[in-house]
Amino acid sequence: MVRRVAVVGAGVSGLAATKCCLEEGLEPTCFEQSE
Repeated sequence: MVRRVAVVGAGVSGLAATKCCLEEGLEPTCFEQSE
């Protein structure tokens, strides 16, 4: 079962969180204000 994660903000912290999620086998979706 794939666990999905929403990351709000594509700044430095948001991209770092997205990378960590990928390393843990999660499926992150990163949202930025313009989307």
